[in-house]
Amino acid sequence: MTLSPQRAGTTAVSPSLDEFLTAPHTAVLTTLRPDGSPHLTPVRFTFDPEAGIARVLTVNTTRKARNVLAAPQARVALCQVDGFRWVTLEGTARVLDTPEHVAEGVRRYTQRYWSGPPNPPGRVVVEIAVDRVLSLNC
Repeated sequence: MTLSPQRAGTTAVSPSLDEFLTAPHTAVLTTLRPDGSPHLTPVRFTFDPEAGIARVLTVNTTRKARNVLAAPQARVALCQVDGFRWVTLEGTARVLDTPEHVAEGVRRYTQRYWSGPPNPPGRVVVEIAVDRVLSLNC
């Protein structure tokens, strides 16, 4: 078993980890409710290792968005698993609703998942400034 933590403050990933993060998998996003209890939800996401940003499209009324809005710069984690391979991206999150940020989230989502995401009213993007990457067998 080889655990491969990246150096603190870096989001550089190996070619095999980059391949894993661009395959059309889902992940589980963990945020914290106002009472401190964890909220976990399956999501589709994208990761830009050069910018160190993970993006999750959602709507502003979802629990995950409300949790982040209630605690600006809250710490969150995204964990993608496939068999005995996994990666966790950790960092601080913010919710953005500007057309530019949402459009970038949609563009990256469409590239990763080969089709556009739903377009519900109130769509926002949760941007995670990733500062820690942990992985196994990637």
